[in-house]
Amino acid sequence: MKINITELKFTIKKAEGEKHPNLLAYVSILLKEESGEYLSFSGFTLWKSNYGGYNLEVPGKRGFKYCLIEKSLLKKIKEEVIKKYEYKDIPVIEDEK
Repeated sequence: MKINITELKFTIKKAEGEKHPNLLAYVSILLKEESGEYLSFSGFTLWKSNYGGYNLEVPGKRGFKYCLIEKSLLKKIKEEVIKKYEYKDIPVIEDEK
């Protein structure tokens, strides 16, 4: 079977009022195939790092990951999620003409 992924979408829901102050957001990833079929992964979390920057955690329980992603692809996904998270806070200013 061959699957041609043509689109990758991220849904980011800010974590407000959560128990842990470093938890920033919940992330879902949607992979869309050229025919319109899709595969969705939810349960990712974005954390503020104690050493600066961000950490993206894949879904799982202590000692077990539900989703294994190759390191270079995970790095690209993490960069895109952080960019989308930071962009989400920028207010939209409409130009009045």
